[in-house]
Amino acid sequence: MLKANKIYNQDCLEGLKEIDDNSVDCIFNDPWYYPDNQKTRNAFEDDTFWEITESWLKECKRVLKDSGHMFVSFSSQKMAKFEMLLAKLNFPLQSRIVWHYRNAGGRCADKSRWGKTYEMIYHLSFGARLNFPEVWGDERFDVWTIAIPQSNFKDKKIHEFQKPLNLLRRIISIGSHERDLVLDCFMGSGTTAVVSKELNRNFIGFEINKEHCELIKNRLKDFALSGGSEE
Repeated sequence: MLKANKIYNQDCLEGLKEIDDNSVDCIFNDPWYYPDNQKTRNAFEDDTFWEITESWLKECKRVLKDSGHMFVSFSSQKMAKFEMLLAKLNFPLQSRIVWHYRNAGGRCADKSRWGKTYEMIYHLSFGARLNFPEVWGDERFDVWTIAIPQSNFKDKKIHEFQKPLNLLRRIISIGSHERDLVLDCFMGSGTTAVVSKELNRNFIGFEINKEHCELIKNRLKDFALSGGSEE
């Protein structure tokens, strides 16, 4: 079993092999939607991409506890094929959360369609109860309006595909409990790691890009120096 509270600079498909069956309490994944090679990067239907997606989904299903929860942020344009893959793997889909970016409503240059201002977050589990707060609020419903990080925000944008702290706070607090283990296979900017530390969760993260790994380490250091808060 890999050590917790560490970012591993490796392909998640290799790293996942070192995680025990039924050992992770919560997973958040925000995968790259295309295969990372120039020849197929723009081929959205590329077989290689879906083979890779199926591989990490299988591994995540294996390591997730029966009492655990998994959340996947995925392209809304590919909902149908992704859900077909979940059905093929018999990975129960409990909810579809619509994350609406209130600050991404800019003009769309393509006049053949509407501008995109939302992303799907899939909630997968084997039927375990979620850790909802006792007082009902917006988090109880499946449409969340949370701003995307910007350069002038306290939650400053430092990565192209950075997820907001408030989005991960909601997911991790509801999908896990204190001292639980949270896994992120595509760490990116490290938001999952920062929020896990803030909420007293343990984490394991994979990030194949070395520069991004250094960015995450620096972000965690800044978080610790700030006394455990980025805001």
